[in-house]
This record gives sequence, C-alpha cells and structure tokens, in this order.
Amino acid sequence: MQNKSIYLAGKHQLKTINRNLVIEDDEVLVKTTQASICDADLRAWSGMFMPDDLPSFAYIGHEGGGEVVEVGTKVKEFVVGDKVMGFGPLNTFAEYFKGKEQNLFKIPYGLDMEIASLGEPTCVGVYGVFQSGVQLGDTVLVAGLNYQGLIAVQGLKKRGADKVIAIDYSDAHLQLAEQLGADIAINSTVNDVRKEVFEITSGHGADVTYHSCGYWNPYTEEYFDICIDLTRDEGIMNSIPDIMSPIKVNLHRLHHHAIDIRFSAVMHHGPEYLKRWVPYLMRPVIQGVFDIKSLITASYSLDQVDQAMKDFSEDKDHVKIVLQP
Repeated sequence: MQNKSIYLAGKHQLKTINRNLVIEDDEVLVKTTQASICDADLRAWSGMFMPDDLPSFAYIGHEGGGEVVEVGTKVKEFVVGDKVMGFGPLNTFAEYFKGKEQNLFKIPYGLDMEIASLGEPTCVGVYGVFQSGVQLGDTVLVAGLNYQGLIAVQGLKKRGADKVIAIDYSDAHLQLAEQLGADIAINSTVNDVRKEVFEITSGHGADVTYHSCGYWNPYTEEYFDICIDLTRDEGIMNSIPDIMSPIKVNLHRLHHHAIDIRFSAVMHHGPEYLKRWVPYLMRPVIQGVFDIKSLITASYSLDQVDQAMKDFSEDKDHVKIVLQP
C-alpha cells in the first residue's frame, strides 16, 4: 500500500514521501493514531553526530501507537482491530507503520490512546524509577526535567523520597516539576546549584541523584557532573538518557567515594526482557500514578512536522511534542 511517510534526508531536511508498505508474513500493519518526537529524533534532525551502532533515522519516528489493520500469516499475538504501542525504529512519523510482533505491545484495556501512544518513552522513565534505588526517607536530586525527568519527579516522590530537588534551565519545567511533586526547584542558570544543595543536605549531598539530560541537550555534561558532585558518599547516581558524544566528567569521585552508578536502559535489552517488563511498567500508568498529559506541551499534524521540529529545537520550555496523522 502507498503510505504518506516522513523521511529525514539530511540536516533540517524532512521530506514527505509516498512509501510503499508491504508486510511480510511476520509483520503487523498499524494505522497511526499518534506519534511523538524523541530527543534522539531531534538530535538526528539537527545534524549532530549519531553513533554508527544505532538504527538509521532516515525513516524517522520510533514513538507512537495506533490500530492494527493487517497481520501477516505467521503473526500469532495480534489481530485486526487491536490497539498497539510501538517500541523501536518503526517510522511512526507516517499515516501507517509496520513492525514485527516483538516491537509492538497491546494497549491495556481502557487506557487513553493519547497516553498509550507515549508508551515507549513512558516505560523508559518508569523503569528508571524502578531501578533508581530510592528508599523511604531519601533526599533525591533530579537534574534535567525532560519527559523522563518529570516522570522521575513524580515516581521517586511516590516511591518514598522525603525530599525531591529538581534542577533545570527552564522556569516552565521547574514550575511543572513543583506541580508534580518536587519539594525544591532550582534554576541552574541563575543559582549555584552545588552550594544550594549542600546547604539543603547539611553538606552531605543527595542520597540518590537522577541525571535526565542527554541526546542533543547542551547541558548534558554539566548536569552529569552536578550529579556526581552532589551524590553523597556511598550514594546512588542514575543516568537515563543516551549520551551520544563524549563528555568530560569527574569519574574519580565516583570511584573514590564508592558511588553506585546505574544506567537504566530498558530499551536496549532483548525482546524477551521487554516482553516481561513493559506490562509491569505500564501498570502504574494505568492506575493513574503518573500525570502524563501535563507533559505534552504541543501537538502538530503530520503535515506540520517541520514546524514541530523547529519549535522543539528553539523553545526550551517544551517537554513532549506529539504528531497527529
């Protein structure tokens, strides 16, 4: 079938093409309900260096969901009419996308499609909360209030943190973090973050830090070092996003102060791992533990994808932009 699809031809060059989609025996065809822009998509669109072990971003879009309209003869887990979430390089910036069974998950019954179509980035954030090591009564610092960072603010507080300190460069992000449960919000562009956090923690630092600033973001290195410096001795540091270019940070402190550093990369395990974890990660979303809709800061049609990318690139206050076919 002919399908309107977005193709990334080069830096800032998104083209609308007619792509012929033919499903193989082990593939599923999905009519897109909603896609969304990942920070990795923005990095690729910006023409920044992309590691060569990543799938191609030419047929762009790996976040999204929709309704199954056709299945291959060997497909066992899905039937026409199923609502699904996409996980992986599926070219979701399109009217239709196709994928193998291992890249699709059924949307839990009754879950809003707008929220469900954000399943992939949501699971990344919730998995980071689950793996964070936060204990009852901990003081936690979240550096970087992107989509996963704002999920962390909510989840770490509800997981038992006594105090959640949110760090960011955007006042809009910081205000949203406070609405979602952060106890203290600090703008790193106008405040001495290290001084303020040490005052808050009586010189000890945070029990757990959570770095959520990577991909294209110019604050990646600064926020990684802030987390290293502000994790207490024998504390835990988490880093969630991919850091696709080398950074220079104080690794000595991690070693010499026995800091446990964790990279929670749920999307980079095998399909069986995801099959076990995704339903578990979506459970608190179904239960309403997280406010997801407040993290959607703009919506564009697929025909406006150029403007959507430009908006995300230029407006530092955005969190998640979604695309409607």
